[in-house]
Amino acid sequence: MNRLPLALACLSLVAAGCASTKTELPPKAVAGLLLVRDSLIDNKAQVQKTVAAARDMIDRPRQDVDGQIGAFSAALSKLAGETQQTRQLGAGMKATASDYFAHWDSQLKTVSGELAAAGQERREESMASFRKLEDRVKELRAVFAPFMGELEATERFLKADPTASGVKAATSTLRKALAQEEEVLERADAVIAQIDAVRGGR
Repeated sequence: MNRLPLALACLSLVAAGCASTKTELPPKAVAGLLLVRDSLIDNKAQVQKTVAAARDMIDRPRQDVDGQIGAFSAALSKLAGETQQTRQLGAGMKATASDYFAHWDSQLKTVSGELAAAGQERREESMASFRKLEDRVKELRAVFAPFMGELEATERFLKADPTASGVKAATSTLRKALAQEEEVLERADAVIAQIDAVRGGR
C-alpha cells in the first residue's frame, strides 16, 4: 500500500487547527453538509413565512378568514415537507461521517510513531467537533418539535372550525407557539454556525 498520500494527508490535517469547536473535518467526513446547511436556511425562511401567515390570520382577520386559514395551512404544509427533507439529508450525512471515521481509523493503523499519534489526535478532535454538531441539532429539535406540534394542532382545529370564531378560539394557543419563533431561529443559526466550523468556513 502506498502510504505517502496518507502521510501527507495526516500532516495537512494536523496543521488545520485544534480548537474543538472550530476543528475542520476532512471533506469526505462531512460530505453533504453544505446541502444540509442550505436546507436549514430554507427552513428558517419558511418558518418566518408560516409565522407571518399565522399572525396575519389572528391579528388582521378579514371577512374571508377561510382564505387566511388556507394560507396558514399551505405555509405550514410546505414547512413540514422542507424540514422532512432536511432530516433526511442530515441522516445521510451522519451515516457518511460514521463510515468515514471508521475508514479513517483503519487507515491510521497503517502508519506508526508520531504520524499515527498526530492522526489519532486529529481524528478524535474531528469526532468531538462532529458530536458538537449533533448536540446543536438535538437542541434545535428540542424547541422545533413543540413549536411545530402546536402549529399542526392549531391547523387541525381550524380545519374542523374554519370560521372567525374558530380563529378567535385558537388565538391564545397559537400565540404561545408563535412566541417560540425567535428561539427556533436562534437554534437553527447555532447548527449552521457549527456546520461552518466543521467545514472550515467553506
